[in-house]
Amino acid sequence: MARDASGNSWKVLMLEDNEDDALLIVNHLETQGCEISWDRVETEKDLRQRIADGGWDVVLSDHTMPLFDGASALRVVRELDPDIPFVFVSGTLGEKAAVAAIKGGAQDFIVKHDLSRLTPAVERAIADQALQKRHRLAQEVLRKLSQAVEQAADSIFITNREGEFEYVNPAFEQLTGYGPASTHGQTPALLKSQDQDPSTYAELWQTVLSKQVYRGTLINRKQSGETFFEEKVITPLVNQDGQITHFVSTGRDITDRVQADEDRTRLNAILEATTDVVAIADAKGKVIYLNKAGHTLLATALNLTDDEPGKARAENALNAAQQLIQGALAQAEKHGVWERESMLENASGQHIYLHQVVMAHRDQSGRIAYYSTIARNISERKQFEAQLQHQATHDLLTGLANRVLLAEQLQTEMNRARQLKHLTAVIFLDMDNFKRVNDGLGHSIGDQLLQQISVRLGRHIRPNDILARYGGDEFVIVASDLTDADTIPGILDKVKRAFEQPVRIAGQDIFVSFSAGVAVYPDDGDSVETLLRNADSAMYQSKAIGGRSFRFYAPAMNERQHRLLALESELHRALERKEFVLHYQPQASLRSGKVCGVEALLRWNHSERGLVAPNDFIPLLEETGLIDDVGLWVLRQACQDMRILAAEHGHAPRVAVNLSARQFSSQRLAEQVAGVLRDTGLPAEQLELEITEQMLISDLESSRATLESLRELGVTVAIDDFGTGYCSLAYLKRLPLHVLKVDRTFVSGLPDDGNDLAIVEAITLLAHKLDLQVVAEGVETAAQLETLRALGCDMVQGYYLSKPVPLSTLAGAATLTV
Repeated sequence: MARDASGNSWKVLMLEDNEDDALLIVNHLETQGCEISWDRVETEKDLRQRIADGGWDVVLSDHTMPLFDGASALRVVRELDPDIPFVFVSGTLGEKAAVAAIKGGAQDFIVKHDLSRLTPAVERAIADQALQKRHRLAQEVLRKLSQAVEQAADSIFITNREGEFEYVNPAFEQLTGYGPASTHGQTPALLKSQDQDPSTYAELWQTVLSKQVYRGTLINRKQSGETFFEEKVITPLVNQDGQITHFVSTGRDITDRVQADEDRTRLNAILEATTDVVAIADAKGKVIYLNKAGHTLLATALNLTDDEPGKARAENALNAAQQLIQGALAQAEKHGVWERESMLENASGQHIYLHQVVMAHRDQSGRIAYYSTIARNISERKQFEAQLQHQATHDLLTGLANRVLLAEQLQTEMNRARQLKHLTAVIFLDMDNFKRVNDGLGHSIGDQLLQQISVRLGRHIRPNDILARYGGDEFVIVASDLTDADTIPGILDKVKRAFEQPVRIAGQDIFVSFSAGVAVYPDDGDSVETLLRNADSAMYQSKAIGGRSFRFYAPAMNERQHRLLALESELHRALERKEFVLHYQPQASLRSGKVCGVEALLRWNHSERGLVAPNDFIPLLEETGLIDDVGLWVLRQACQDMRILAAEHGHAPRVAVNLSARQFSSQRLAEQVAGVLRDTGLPAEQLELEITEQMLISDLESSRATLESLRELGVTVAIDDFGTGYCSLAYLKRLPLHVLKVDRTFVSGLPDDGNDLAIVEAITLLAHKLDLQVVAEGVETAAQLETLRALGCDMVQGYYLSKPVPLSTLAGAATLTV
């Protein structure tokens, strides 16, 4: 008996390669009373497209087709829409394939030669799939709800009627520290804090047991013991019988909000206590709040008296605050924050400086909600900044302009001179022999001298000229508005005459003179750096010829500087290239008339320049630090040369080697000397080390220790250029010395200069009293030699006896007699 399926209206998608089979299936369904709307596809592409169109009630698919197979079709359908019923209608579907189809998600399978089960199978598939879809959707909703609870930012827990925990979400655990394991069998009482009023709990239970929702704020305690504020909503769950079965609690940590409220209260107290002015204005710029400090400061600025009524004082202060903020509103609205310095002037003319920040605050729509300003009284800071600015641009000792201000002022004068087509002169002054004053009388006297010099210079320059202290004992005068360079000597003459009289300090007269160098803009340079450098170069030229004079800059001076720079570069390679050589100048005994010693003098035999003058490279050795290595080389080479001389001629004189200040101050000096003597085999008594007075007095205690170490080695020590230093003679009796070398400046005037004669005689008598030998340097005439012999000098050295000679000719010079 045919089944009545009337009332079924289905939209059927058939995957069938045989149209006749498809028509047969449709015809069968329609004969069963079904209303069918259908379409047929036979490729994966068409299947995907028609499934995407949607609205299908069922998919009927053949299992085996030439262009596509049913198993693949099932996978595509399930991929695109898992809720569409899928039924196989095939003539070739075996049992194994049918089982695989069901496992793959097909609802049923029908054989084509028996369609009697087709209609009920489709009905059942559609009904089952609808039920499955509802179940899946319900599961999805449940999953989402569960996920929402699990991922909720608020803490959630569920208890049974007795209050025992049944569920806690991760947010609860993160907030409190209690997880599912630690809450099992527990009640929310474990969250109780002693800070919570007990009456709150009574109110809570009364509310929820009456089947009402509780809303409130609790102070709870975490597992760590830390307390927190929680905004709570507790809902009782009631079953169909009206009985409470569970409680659901939702909580939110509002500790930050509570603390923010507390902070707001504290902030208000701070605003009233702060010494800064704080004001708030509405969107139109009208001041609606002014703190206590604002009232006080603005009342002071307005000279408001305490006798004035309080309301009037407040209104006047608000009006002043209105003016303070009004001028910055436009900029604050434009930039969000506007920072500036303001000045208030009271009726007495006193200025109050304020550092002010004005901020525009906007609402969520971006419109101005209100303005605020914070202003600090910076009057003291402004005064301090002015002092700092003065200190940054002025010399602390003399109060004169320093290098920074000098550069700015000189640039200004150069710009003006360029516009007016005038000349500007830079005069670089350096005190002659200031080091003697500092070393001999002390730095305090030296500082006082510099202060008095700056005052005198300031009085003897033209009113519009600039005077600066460049550093140390160097001063710079900038003479502007010059139409002719011939006026510069007149300016220098005024400076010279200013110091014709000595400067008296601490009861002592100090005579002052300068070496001066002059560079003129624009002829000698078109930049500040160039002018100062060229004036400095000219000053050194003046100092090189004895000081107490001035020199104008000449380009040749710079040529010499460039040459020295080139020498410095080549000097670094001179030692490794073995370009250094030693020459020896004999020293003769005035008693025996024979050569008894030699002084080793360093020479640089440059591969291209030939012999370089010592004055051109020895200072460079000091500046670059190469003197350490070169000095040790000189010491070793001199000792080796004397051993060679002794081996060839059976005897070698005592050799004197000059030490640099760096060598003498080295703690390894005695160790190095001992090593050289050991390596070369030269007897210690044949080595003499020459040092200057200045090396000794820079650190007497250290000098004593070094000299004691040298004496223990058996080495003699000579004081070179004796008499030229500005120091006490007391060190002569306190230090283990052996020889005094009288400087050539005292020998050159003999025998005619009475002062030189007296000085040499005094040095000789003093040395002999202290059991020291005396060597006179720079002896160039027979008259000088005989005078020195008469004065009791022990030895002489100079061109009269012999110029410095290389080792190869020293043996001949050593046979000379006097």
